[in-house]
Amino acid sequence: MARSYFEQSRQQSHSLYTVARAALEFLGDQWTVLPGPWGTTGHLRSPDRVPFTVGVCEAGHLYLRNDFAGDSTHLPYEPDGADPAFIGRAIAEVIGDLY
Repeated sequence: MARSYFEQSRQQSHSLYTVARAALEFLGDQWTVLPGPWGTTGHLRSPDRVPFTVGVCEAGHLYLRNDFAGDSTHLPYEPDGADPAFIGRAIAEVIGDLY
């Protein structure tokens, strides 16, 4: 078992913050994004200040969660397997379903 972040056996080619930041291109300039600890999550905030989290669940699946309402959805992409812009577009397409 890894004792530190740097001993993890699987390295991601990009962070979830990078994926969340890529979603901004498709969501618009009124949205904001912040990184989670060590880039393990990305946090989007809508123009009306509703917070969303982009993360990976315990099973290793990418998810998008409305932190205000508690609703979430899984995205059919590997967290490190696709281009961040491609996943960002998918986030922008489904984020409206979580309001």
